Amino acid sequence: MSASIRPFHSFGLAFASAALLLAGCETVSPPAPSAADAPAAKAAAAMLPSSPVSPVSVALHELDYSGDQSALIALDADIVAAGKDPKKIAALEKRLVDLLKRPDGSVAARQVACERLGFILGVNAAPSPATLKLLGAMLKEPAESELARLALAPIPGPEVDALFVDALTATKGKTRLGVIESLAVRRPTSAIAALRPLLADADGRTAALAATTLGQIGTAEALAALGDARPATTTVLEARTQVARSLPTGASTLAELAKDPALSSPRRAAALRAQLDFDPAAAPARIAEVLSGNDWTLKESALESLATSKAPGLVTTLAGKLSSWDAPTRTAVVAAFGRRGEAAAVPAVVTSIKSSDSTVRAAAIEALGFLPGTAEHVALLARLAASEKTSEAKLAKAALARLNGPGVSAAVLAGAESGDAAARVVFIEQLAQRNLTEGLALLRKSRDDASVAVRTAAVTAFGDLAPTIEQAFVLDWAATAKDSAEQTRALRALVSLTLRDPDTVKRAQPIFARIEQSSPAVATQLLPVLPRLGGADSAACAARLALNADAKLAEAAASTLSRWTDRTAQASLLTVATKATVAPARASALQAALRNFERNREPWTVELTKQVAQLLGATTDTALRERLVVLLNRAADKDAESLAQKLAAEPALANAARDAAACIAANLAGPPTARVSASEGSAKNLFDGRTSSQWRVPATPDQWVELDFKQARPLHRLTLDQTNRTGDFPEKYEVFVTDDPAKPGKAIVTGAGQRNRTAIDFPAATKGRYVIVKHTAERADGTWSICEVFVD
Repeated sequence: MSASIRPFHSFGLAFASAALLLAGCETVSPPAPSAADAPAAKAAAAMLPSSPVSPVSVALHELDYSGDQSALIALDADIVAAGKDPKKIAALEKRLVDLLKRPDGSVAARQVACERLGFILGVNAAPSPATLKLLGAMLKEPAESELARLALAPIPGPEVDALFVDALTATKGKTRLGVIESLAVRRPTSAIAALRPLLADADGRTAALAATTLGQIGTAEALAALGDARPATTTVLEARTQVARSLPTGASTLAELAKDPALSSPRRAAALRAQLDFDPAAAPARIAEVLSGNDWTLKESALESLATSKAPGLVTTLAGKLSSWDAPTRTAVVAAFGRRGEAAAVPAVVTSIKSSDSTVRAAAIEALGFLPGTAEHVALLARLAASEKTSEAKLAKAALARLNGPGVSAAVLAGAESGDAAARVVFIEQLAQRNLTEGLALLRKSRDDASVAVRTAAVTAFGDLAPTIEQAFVLDWAATAKDSAEQTRALRALVSLTLRDPDTVKRAQPIFARIEQSSPAVATQLLPVLPRLGGADSAACAARLALNADAKLAEAAASTLSRWTDRTAQASLLTVATKATVAPARASALQAALRNFERNREPWTVELTKQVAQLLGATTDTALRERLVVLLNRAADKDAESLAQKLAAEPALANAARDAAACIAANLAGPPTARVSASEGSAKNLFDGRTSSQWRVPATPDQWVELDFKQARPLHRLTLDQTNRTGDFPEKYEVFVTDDPAKPGKAIVTGAGQRNRTAIDFPAATKGRYVIVKHTAERADGTWSICEVFVD
């Protein structure tokens, strides 16, 4: 619609529609009034024939888009009053045509005339020859064409179609495009001849719209016109495909498009898909034909269709041709058979498992697991799973776990009970994979089997399937296992079964009791289960074993404790470090406890001070004792201060102890504070004891952090922890230590950040109240974050 034509959704049309319906005009279908029409509809209701029409103060030909609308209201009232009366309609038609002929008529008045003409003539009567002549002439004029289309669009019939067809050859540019748009809606076959030459028009929009319109017309003649179009543009091809889909004879056109080498691959593929959808009965033969060729564009499209095609006999048809195709095609088809899951594919898939091509075999093994299974298929997959071809064995195991069908589970149970050991192992593993609890009795019996492989597979499956009440049986199996692999699997089974017990307090107690009551050799054999169970109770059990007089058991238990993955073993490590009678066990526990202290940065408490004091009393090794003294740098309690002062009397520890005392004094002065270059509100996050919060700024050279420790203190290491934002480390940094931030002096450390944590080591004897860390390089679109600051 041009800028000069505006929507005229006045209440007049809404009113006319309502009144005509009241008059019995069932064919009326005017535009539905919008929310904006509500006031108009209300006014219209007030103007039914029983109500007088307001006097007209502005003539209709002077109508504007705003201002006095009384002339329009009067016109619409006359339309309502006319109803289906031919004479009144004819009079209205002449009145509106005369309005269009007036040279002084406003644009709004002419628009109203065309809209009302279309309305009354489209519903009630055919236009007179004079009206058609006038509108036909207007249709060809660039300034009038859109108005004419408003009037002609609602009017059916070949006479109006002819006006649009005639206008095609008499117009150009935007005007002709409008005419073609109207023809696309009307779809007259009489327009085909006139549209045909426009397919080659130099104006791309005209050619594309002509093709679209022929596609909308959709007859065989329109399809022929599109078939002759050169060049065959994307729009032409889309239109040809659209028409071919709707015609009984369209299959040949779609086949022609699919085979046309001049078309792009996507276009040919789309044509093939349309052809397959068009005639499902012929789809199997067509797909087989494509798969027998060398055109991989069409092959891929055909293969994609296999997943959803409902074509009758498709699998049977393709299975019969399968052996004649190349390996890549066979591989793809066999995989599609698996996805379809039809029994008709089973013979071809089983045959493909014997193929000389490894990719075909792999696809067939995988597909068989998705197809209806039998006992024979179970045996076939089990043989493959037990073979030395690792990749195919893995596929066969997965396929066997998926296989379903009558007799499949029974065949798996039977195979687990008898046969050669390699095959039995496969079937026993399947008992757990398929959750066949019917096999628990068989697995129990397998504990005494002569084959280590069978026993190992059996205890693994038993641990997965058995209820928690079987813990004692599995524990005894683990304690008496003679083979290392069997023992390892038995321990895993014991852990798996125990952790399924919801009673977290009592579930491991029988295991602790059995270990502690066993001989040193058996206890040592069962030790690996403790860290897998985890927790303080398991660690305490290991500690009790580490206090044993048997050196091998004590060392093994202490070694187990030293590899604990969390802090729950710390109390037990302290016990062993201070009470074990076996020196290597004591040393191992002390080293592990010290590592735990150094690795974990929990808030310092008086209890931690006591633990450090215990460890100091448990060793005479100077290097270890010095590391323990350094830990006191983190303390903020008087007990720690007294301990450090006492240790300063030992010559070997004097320097470290004095530093620790100075650090503790600073810590006692209050927690450190921070000033920052930006994001001041989150500066408090640097010392809040939580790595889930952070201070974060752009990684640019103008960013800095200033830390105030309240008083001068020794500084050994500063750790910037960005644990939860591992990539937000400082690109490059400089560190200043001073007692006056206004005079920072020269940088004493420079370097680059590290992921997770940036550890900055200070030169020996570094001391100061303030530490300033400056970011000195830019990382494009990067950020610098600190979750927590730790100082030693």
